[in-house]
Amino acid sequence: MDPVKIDVHHHILPQEFVSKLAELGITKGLGVPLPEWNPEKSLAFMGKNGIRAAVVSIAVPGIVDSAVLRELSRWCNEYTAALKKDYPGVFNGLAALPLPDVAGALAEIEYALDRLNLDGVGLFTHYNGVYLGNKKFDELFRELNKRKTVVFIHPIDPPEHYSPGLSMPHALIEASFETTRAVANLLYTGTLDRYPDIRYLLAHGGGTIPYLAWRIALVRYIQENKRPAAVRAFYDFYVRKGPETGLKMLKNMYYDTALTSSPYALKALQEFVGPSKIVFGTDYPFAAHLAPFVIKDLYRYGFCEEELSSIEYENSLNLFPQLRM
Repeated sequence: MDPVKIDVHHHILPQEFVSKLAELGITKGLGVPLPEWNPEKSLAFMGKNGIRAAVVSIAVPGIVDSAVLRELSRWCNEYTAALKKDYPGVFNGLAALPLPDVAGALAEIEYALDRLNLDGVGLFTHYNGVYLGNKKFDELFRELNKRKTVVFIHPIDPPEHYSPGLSMPHALIEASFETTRAVANLLYTGTLDRYPDIRYLLAHGGGTIPYLAWRIALVRYIQENKRPAAVRAFYDFYVRKGPETGLKMLKNMYYDTALTSSPYALKALQEFVGPSKIVFGTDYPFAAHLAPFVIKDLYRYGFCEEELSSIEYENSLNLFPQLRM
């Protein structure tokens, strides 16, 4: 069978990048050692798993110095653009931004999207403990909204005040909570209301969002420094029998399948957003050995052939139409 899948959650870790992180004392992400990577390894993985194209992202975690962040983000974006040029139609890429340096991030958006022709941006759930949705990032979100940018939200190690101090890697449990915190804060601060044209893609099936969606949606009615519209609230709760407006905002996001391999998670996603908002993702190379389970389980847990086609590639084309064959 010809490769058809589009992998929207595919990391790249060039050796030069990993070496620079090591110089800065960074050797892990979410408690997991940074794996070995090169383009040939990605291509071999993609061929083995029926993946035609990957939308790649690169992490710039745990660095405070603005000058270093700007330099490293620029290097990452130019590397991604070169990868995209060298493998046309196979690799597309998301821009790394030097946040929390908003001025630097705005400059990098212009360079990465307008000059390098990258396909969206990758954001972490927080930067030095300041979560997405904080007013410090309003200028950034205003620009992303103006451009109708695809924004991939990926978890990072929680700040110390949220870290439970458990010995297990944060990738196992805390990653899911990180995504949930960030999205709930985007809702609570009204960021989703103010900038409705951003197209969000959430890692790992949205963390715990599908399970907690009803409760998270309640945040929409107690937003920060804002009184809820009484008529809207009355209609939602007494006519529609639930927090309909908040749920609609959550359902408008896209959720990838990376590390979402079980009937419990997949059926929750299927029930919550339906097949039209689920996109295929592997979290390669961090979860390379688990990706085949996701692929098999999509076929096992209640998706018909038409829905599988939507998840594997058609839905991704709504976010990245340039990948259409």
